[in-house]
Amino acid sequence: MTHYLQKVLLLLGILPIATELTAQTTNIYTTATTWNVPAGVHSISIKVYGGGGGLGGQDCGAGCSNAAAGNAGYVVADFAVSAGNTIGIYPGGTGTNGSNSVTNTGGGAGGVSPYSTAYNGGKGGNAGASGSSGGGGGGGAASVVTINSVIKIVAGGAGGGGGMANVANSGQPGTNTYVANGTSNTGGNGTTPSGDGGGGGGGGGGQYGSTGGSVYATSGESAGYGGNIGGNLVSGATAITSNTNISWTNAGRIEITYLVSLPVTWLDFTLARQTDGSALLRWRTATESDTKDFTLQRSSNAREWTDIGTVTAAGNSSSISNYSFRDQYSVQNKVYYRIRLTNLDGTTSYSDIIADNSQASSFIQLSPNPVSGGTAVLSLQHASTVVLYNSTGVKLMEKYFPAGNSLLQTAAYPKGTYFLKTNEGHLAFVIQ
Repeated sequence: MTHYLQKVLLLLGILPIATELTAQTTNIYTTATTWNVPAGVHSISIKVYGGGGGLGGQDCGAGCSNAAAGNAGYVVADFAVSAGNTIGIYPGGTGTNGSNSVTNTGGGAGGVSPYSTAYNGGKGGNAGASGSSGGGGGGGAASVVTINSVIKIVAGGAGGGGGMANVANSGQPGTNTYVANGTSNTGGNGTTPSGDGGGGGGGGGGQYGSTGGSVYATSGESAGYGGNIGGNLVSGATAITSNTNISWTNAGRIEITYLVSLPVTWLDFTLARQTDGSALLRWRTATESDTKDFTLQRSSNAREWTDIGTVTAAGNSSSISNYSFRDQYSVQNKVYYRIRLTNLDGTTSYSDIIADNSQASSFIQLSPNPVSGGTAVLSLQHASTVVLYNSTGVKLMEKYFPAGNSLLQTAAYPKGTYFLKTNEGHLAFVIQ
């Protein structure tokens, strides 16, 4: 339903049936912070990427690419939560690339964990002391998520790429091998060769830290193996979608997706002017969550509102609730009504606005309705500019008509629902 059509139906005194009971939101974090679970949220889905590793350095001339880092840990899991729970968000940092053509140094620094240095990546091994070679890339830091200060997810950091000797493509990429039951959460440092050659890549930090890369002999020199990936952890989840690793070279990233239960699902909000001049307001809700009361408000211009009464809400309900309120205020001109909902936690929200058209309904009439044959008689109590809209809110005509009866030409418009608007009223009609 278009926004315009919804507004027209509201002005005719009908609130469309709500179809959405929840609203989904995803928060994305790349820096450390905390997030408090809002009211109405009972479950969250957390997606976590570990920190990427650094590339291995090289010294093998033009056309030689740096040794790639390995995959990072990747976890997707759901958790039951309550309003006010504190979610700790700690994306792991990336490892630094190993330096190119550097003697006796050049290993990339390990990525830094904002949660604890214990989850840092390992430093890449330096190039050897004899001749210029590439240093190993640093390992990525683990990304950590806590709920009320208890660790629930660790996504391991990637291993850095191994440094190259003066031999094309001799440095090995980081590996996806987990080192189970490690003695430390910190990734291990890469090995430095004693002679000429590249250093090993640093290991990734994780629930258990991985080992750094060693070196191996090639063409009379040494080249580095890439570091290993850090270990993952998932604890206390209600469901686990993924607990693996993924190709990822960026800093750690954490995404939290959640559904907020809407405090009220409105079914309808209507009014009927009574013979004594009072307005009978009725509304229904399909569901309610932690609601306190409904305050009825009236306005002459839909901008400035006056409270006219309060009705106690159901509180929590999954079945239809019926409400009514009678406004004894008798009017000669159009008035508007809305409802302010107050929840148990003090937050408020508003219904859409409906208008009392009992005074304006006689100002505009169309006959016949439905319209057939290409013409209809438009009757106006006062001369007015009339605007015609189709059901998607597109303006089709804007024309001045005198008071009394005039012919409205409809032959140019296809079958469907249309709306006429003047400064004194609204009218829906059908062309068939």
